[in-house]
Amino acid sequence: MQQYKVAGYVRLSKEDKIKDESNSITNQKDIINFFIKNSNEFELIDFYIDDGYSGTTFDRPEFKRMIKDITEYKVNTIIVKDLSRFGRNHIEADNYIENFLPGYNVRIISINDNIDTLKLPKSNAYIEIPLRNLMNDCYARDISEKVKSTLKVKQQNGDFIGTFAPYGYLKDPNDKHKLIIDKDSSIIVRKIFDMILLGKSRKEIADFLNDNNILTPSLYKINKEKTNNEEFALSKKWNAEIVNRILRNETYTGTLIQNIKTKPSYKNNKLIDVNKEDWIKTENHHEAIISKDKFDEVQQILDRKIKVNKNNEIDLFSGYLKCFHCGEHLIIRKSKNQVYYYCSSYIKNKSCVKYSINKKKLGELVIEELNKSLFLQLDNLDRKVLSKYINMIYVIDKDNIKIELKK
Repeated sequence: MQQYKVAGYVRLSKEDKIKDESNSITNQKDIINFFIKNSNEFELIDFYIDDGYSGTTFDRPEFKRMIKDITEYKVNTIIVKDLSRFGRNHIEADNYIENFLPGYNVRIISINDNIDTLKLPKSNAYIEIPLRNLMNDCYARDISEKVKSTLKVKQQNGDFIGTFAPYGYLKDPNDKHKLIIDKDSSIIVRKIFDMILLGKSRKEIADFLNDNNILTPSLYKINKEKTNNEEFALSKKWNAEIVNRILRNETYTGTLIQNIKTKPSYKNNKLIDVNKEDWIKTENHHEAIISKDKFDEVQQILDRKIKVNKNNEIDLFSGYLKCFHCGEHLIIRKSKNQVYYYCSSYIKNKSCVKYSINKKKLGELVIEELNKSLFLQLDNLDRKVLSKYINMIYVIDKDNIKIELKK
């Protein structure tokens, strides 16, 4: 009697772990082992176990290892508890079973489905296997829709459903759907917002955090919760993008924002952006780390067209200057150790009024206007002062400006 070299394939998705104990890894292995022991034609070469992987994709590490062993003729038989363990994408499952595996003369046995490709007549195989694969695919679609619907209801009810709490927060140990402030990381969040208000760039902030050996959000999470979940994107160094994500995250104001991204299909794990009007917001969901006023002030700074010079320095007025005549931003030019600002429309295509304003003169005009309008006693300017009092400075000509103050 021919001895068949067996790959015992076992798969469990996250949904299976929650819903069905009968599909546990141990249960599947026991069923396959019992089946093999009751026949003298099988030799178990290895178990290939994908724990926590959806059947809608075949991009699974152990499945790939099994296919590699098949191509190297180490195994010639696959035994599964049922065809849903093999996969729930009927197109790809059919392709493997009907095209790829027969090319290597691989026998497939699905115990609970009572399917054995060696014994099943071809006329039945052409109907039964694709039909079961289609049913498994439909089941995956149905489960996916039910899970999405359930999660959306939770989001609308104000329940936090994320795997990880945002940096600066922890999941409440008494209610995992609520957030509480993490004392240590929340200090870093406040520092980041304060540095922006002091005129620092996102890169400067990242450099400061790296120089002071502050753990990135991902490293902090691993260190704090002693976890190394594969879903967690690991960043070993701070960079401008990480800083920007924190600065743009409205969660720090106490508002929970969910449904920002979604999967386009139950067969596709790639996340796509959801239209902003479809985001699900829950006001006053948790304690704020950053006040709404401070958050809004920072957003205004980030939205400005701020340019950094070759020394990574931000010009005092960068992002604050617009032409009174056409509304376009002003650009900076240097001449004989003097700094001037020009209307970008005029520089580009001569479509606006020709003028320039000296930086020193502009500073004097701004101080004069702020002192007069707000009864201040300023002697000099910095970006913190501009951020606190000014929305925009409109330049009329070399001697006149109009300031739009913050309300």
